[in-house]
Amino acid sequence: MSPLELLENKPTSIKNEKQAILLVHGMWGGAWCWEPYFLPYLEELGYKAYAVSLSNHGNSPKRKNFNLLRIDDYVNDLKETIDRIGGSPILVGHSMGGFIVQKYLENHEAAGAILLAPVPPFGVWGGTINVLKKFPLAFLKGNILINLIHIVNSPERFKYILGSDNVKEKDIEEGLEKICSESMLAYIDMLGMNLVKHRKINSPLLAIRGSVDHAISEKVFHKTCEQYGVSPITFKGMGHNLMIEPDYKLVVNKMVEWIDGLR
Repeated sequence: MSPLELLENKPTSIKNEKQAILLVHGMWGGAWCWEPYFLPYLEELGYKAYAVSLSNHGNSPKRKNFNLLRIDDYVNDLKETIDRIGGSPILVGHSMGGFIVQKYLENHEAAGAILLAPVPPFGVWGGTINVLKKFPLAFLKGNILINLIHIVNSPERFKYILGSDNVKEKDIEEGLEKICSESMLAYIDMLGMNLVKHRKINSPLLAIRGSVDHAISEKVFHKTCEQYGVSPITFKGMGHNLMIEPDYKLVVNKMVEWIDGLR
């Protein structure tokens, strides 16, 4: 079986030789979404980091029909990648990636996990209803054609769902060039077919959201934080894809501050 795409940075001086950071993308994404900003900034700060493309995303192999991939397939991708890296990396999951990290932690321990604008353990209904109300025709097209890329494949929809008014046009254009579809079955899993058993999770958690995130509402985010007993961290003016916000360094700085506190 061909290996998954795995990008990595190369810090000249590593702060913690034994503990890397593993970045897991969300819906429509790939390892590429961490490449412009998060990976090089973590490198600059002296943190070894990797970014994986899940099956059928980015330059990873197509392991089965896209719409037949399940959340458990992505959890297996994560476990495969952790085994490949070795050790106990800090897990950073964005959106669906945050959901995958939570599912992984049901049965595995991690030194720490950071959830960026995570799909909540109780499902993605809130964001679904918001997008349906805002873009009913695109939502209908994506579901009729069983190709969820149609939900975000225009500058307006990409910016509203994934970005903010502050995101640079070039980052929106590059994102539109690189996004892929998403598995319908994985999406259904997140609606209710395979929700997170949050009481099984004991690893240290940090949760972060942008204040103008239209995919994960403030109410939903705070409920997620309450279930895990963690304090919500919100960055003003940032949207769903925190990794493409102009002030992304604020997010990374908070991440590494928390990671350093675990030692």
